Amino acid sequence: MRRSRKQGFALVLVLIMLASACSALTPQDRSGRLADGTLVAGLAQEPAVMNPWVSEGNLQATHTLTLPILYPLWRLTPEFEYEPLLLDGQPEVEQDPFTVTYRLKEEATWSDGVPITAEDIRFTLETCLNEDYAIAVRAGCQMVDMEASRIVDDKTFRMVFKEPYAPWRSLFSNAAGSILPAHVLEGEDFDEVWDDGITVSSGPLMFESWDRGQQMTLRRNENFWGESTPGFDRFVLRFIEDSSVQVQALRGAEIDMLSSQPQTDLVDQVRELEGIEHEVTSGGVWEFFELNHGVEGLGEEHAFVREAIAMGINRRELVRVLIGPMNPAAEPLQSIVYVNDQPEYEPAFDRWSFDPDGARALLREHGCVTGEDGIFVCDGVRLSFDYAYTSGNELRELQFVIIQAYLRDIGIELTSQTQDPASFFGELWPSGSDGAWELFNQAWLNTADPNPALEFWACDGAMNYRSYCDEEVDRLVSASRTELDPQRRAELLHRADAIMADELPALPLYQSPVFLAWSRQIEGPRPNPTDWGAFWNVEVWGRR
Repeated sequence: MRRSRKQGFALVLVLIMLASACSALTPQDRSGRLADGTLVAGLAQEPAVMNPWVSEGNLQATHTLTLPILYPLWRLTPEFEYEPLLLDGQPEVEQDPFTVTYRLKEEATWSDGVPITAEDIRFTLETCLNEDYAIAVRAGCQMVDMEASRIVDDKTFRMVFKEPYAPWRSLFSNAAGSILPAHVLEGEDFDEVWDDGITVSSGPLMFESWDRGQQMTLRRNENFWGESTPGFDRFVLRFIEDSSVQVQALRGAEIDMLSSQPQTDLVDQVRELEGIEHEVTSGGVWEFFELNHGVEGLGEEHAFVREAIAMGINRRELVRVLIGPMNPAAEPLQSIVYVNDQPEYEPAFDRWSFDPDGARALLREHGCVTGEDGIFVCDGVRLSFDYAYTSGNELRELQFVIIQAYLRDIGIELTSQTQDPASFFGELWPSGSDGAWELFNQAWLNTADPNPALEFWACDGAMNYRSYCDEEVDRLVSASRTELDPQRRAELLHRADAIMADELPALPLYQSPVFLAWSRQIEGPRPNPTDWGAFWNVEVWGRR
């Protein structure tokens, strides 16, 4: 494995040197471009569609690019705090029945000059609840009593919940919670209307054009109602999947900033570039892989196989190799409810320490025998599983190789199953309940409240594609949504986490780092570990 990595690194260096020789741009070109009001950014992932509410838009790339265009009621800051955005101060909260009264800012308008009103909040809720649309997450909307909720006046909406709802702030705090323009979307097919671009804006940027596979251009919203710095008129977003090409683009002044999945080699090379600032921080993204309880070899009759998999992977060493060079303080993630740096975090999955001898012994205790190729066969089922992950992600590719080697050592075979991100999440993942995948490696963007992620584990959850169901987990999660006391709520979720650690619907790996690099001529960028992404505060960016 070490020889392969060195050879790969050498190849990257050669490619960079060749690309450097061909680069036609200079830092002076960058300076002139920035002075003319254009900022060019490199992004590692391209959206499938521009609508962040629908399943196909449930990608970080979609969220990153749409949040400066479509504002939700709240913004999540890098400190995981809720900052009123469209709201005029904090909402009024009543307990019986549980009611939140939202007051929108008087000056808040759409880019076409139409005021943002309570009618837009009503329309957003109705769209979220419309079963004809492929909405990614409906859980919070389903808690609203639409018959009791009402428009008070043009700028005030009284939202009545069916019962106390602890994560009420999370309902409208990310891209899949952006307020929708009723006057534009009424009567349109919401599943398709914004596939190729968003036609109106409530934020500092507007959609201009999209050359699929190459780049997208956003422009400044001249009618933006909020406070902003007139820093840049146009943002050209280039989709660059290969990390070596990303570095070269920064070096050759072809891009002015880079937001990418951090890779060790990428960070090392960017660190050496003159005139470029960069930051690597612990992110709100947690990396994990799911175990499909509905496929042969991983179901309830083979629960011990899931346990052997958890025991067979040295997660601490995995973190040291993959994340340690970028973030030496990184630790394995031991929860699928909270991430390490949240105050509520408690380890539950630390019971699965690395024990390859114990994993092999566990399989033999259950009557499994090894074949001539060294792979265990249990009750006639050969322990060979597909391991699905997104193509083009170098960190995941190396991660797969490491995990594959660990499990091969204990007699379990993994084969690679990769697809591009759009097909991966839009087609493959939802087909898990039909047995389309066995192990599914992905990352989830944590928010200040864990509620959106809890949809993964609910028996009837909209994102439960792994055929996992535990009624006690459902009960605890349901109780947590109505428990308004933060400490008691965390205790309920810790109990649910402990049950899931026993049953292994997933195995958490680590809290992914966030990487952002930008020219020192740009003032304002700051990494945000939430799903707000790189452009969370773009309205205050300017040129030094």
